Amino acid sequence: MSRLSLLLLAPLLALAACGANGDDASTGSSLADKVTREIREEMATENLDLGRGDDLPRAELTPEGELIIGGEPVGLDPSQRELAIAYRADVAAIAEHGARLGLEAAGLAKESIGIAIQGLFTGEGTAAVEENAKKKSKEIEVAALALCDRLPALHQSQQALAAAVPEFAPYAKMDQSDIDDCHVNVD
Repeated sequence: MSRLSLLLLAPLLALAACGANGDDASTGSSLADKVTREIREEMATENLDLGRGDDLPRAELTPEGELIIGGEPVGLDPSQRELAIAYRADVAAIAEHGARLGLEAAGLAKESIGIAIQGLFTGEGTAAVEENAKKKSKEIEVAALALCDRLPALHQSQQALAAAVPEFAPYAKMDQSDIDDCHVNVD
């Protein structure tokens, strides 16, 4: 076995060691399901950190829709609290989608490395790798665009909360350029 083959085999073995037993599709699916459950649980039980940039105190949104700035709760009426909960739900949906997208991309990388190494050992070359990678990357691109398409709803819910709760406004940093940049980066 050549030195190049050994160098290429090492990352594959490391990736294989990271995976669970079972076929790749079910393993990837179960991992995605696990990550999705963890995100949902975290969003249901933990505060959403809004940050503290621009010399602002730390701000958080509780699962119940309470806004906490600098450790102190900001009094919200029921309609404001409803907006806060809607904003958290939009953040959670994007986090879940993003996690699944990241796992799909990692799966593509793992699969491509496996096919490449198989091609080296069998002498088939890289044509199969390139074809498979193009197909899978197109699927991931479609999923990434779907993620970008969710950003306007997040922006809208963030702006609605900022308009209703002036104390939240300094933490509402998302703007149209974030949405535009997402589409540019995917295309």
